[in-house]
Amino acid sequence: MNDFVIIANPISGKGHAKNVAEQGYAALTESGQQGQLVLTSASGDAKRFAQEAAADGTRHVIACGGDGTLHEVVNGIATVPDVTLGVLPCGRGNDFAAAAGIPLKPEAAIATLLSGTPIRVDLGRCYQNSDQPSAASRQQEGVTSSETSLPKAESRKPTADYYFTTIATCGYDTEVSRRAAKGTPLFAGTASYAYAAVETLFYYEPPFVRLEGDFGIHEGPLLLAATGITSRYGGGFQIVPNARIDDGLFDVCIVRPVSSLTVLRLLVTLFWGGHVSHPAVSMHQTQALKIETDTPMLLYADGEPMCETPVTIKIIKHGLRVMAPQRS
Repeated sequence: MNDFVIIANPISGKGHAKNVAEQGYAALTESGQQGQLVLTSASGDAKRFAQEAAADGTRHVIACGGDGTLHEVVNGIATVPDVTLGVLPCGRGNDFAAAAGIPLKPEAAIATLLSGTPIRVDLGRCYQNSDQPSAASRQQEGVTSSETSLPKAESRKPTADYYFTTIATCGYDTEVSRRAAKGTPLFAGTASYAYAAVETLFYYEPPFVRLEGDFGIHEGPLLLAATGITSRYGGGFQIVPNARIDDGLFDVCIVRPVSSLTVLRLLVTLFWGGHVSHPAVSMHQTQALKIETDTPMLLYADGEPMCETPVTIKIIKHGLRVMAPQRS
């Protein structure tokens, strides 16, 4: 039985991840541990490798790459008890690593694997509700807003579970994530996300949504809704600046439609969370969020495509164990 497995995306960090993974593997084996290094070659590989490792009894599964690689690994181990996640951050954003206090420098991240301590952080769970009519279809049938309460959870039939560690997006920022994931030869990291945000302005049409959480109900046209365990996405955009990775709550940022010029101004303030005071922005906390849209919309989480609306998102308090630096 292996003590650990390192799952690395060799193209992450402009190809630097393979070298970092090899360094990590060497350090762990030199410390007396037995393990394996596997490299991904296609989408879904990281999840499959993680599932196989957990099924074989490996209790330390290490993701080497960006938030997308981490997303797949977490979806492979989320339902397996007593598995500890290790992280060697080598991606564009590394937003989960930043929130968990994991160093970005390879040597320090590897040292964390050797001498760190496990901590418990929150985990997001999302499932689709295929039997639920959309808010728009209820409007077409003449149902009033006061009658549009969501069906009780007992009547829902979840079709699949998806897990995430940072922020789930719905609306404008979903499309930004999709475009940023394609990459651009001109920009990298946070700059590529900013470029995608500007590019998306030219054609984005706000959908009609219905959001229900502990804060009540929000219904109407939407620019974006970001549901965060961590405070940032895109490598530094503080969309939910007060989010904490272990408080058992989602922080939700809802932005109503505004002009393109206002969106550009808000983008600048995202670096320090200055958008929260804008009149088109509302901030909430909740343990669960139900999302309906007039037509099915794709949600992204951790910068990766997740599932389509209508969905329910729930927090699993301390649902993930992660190797982090020793706290002084």
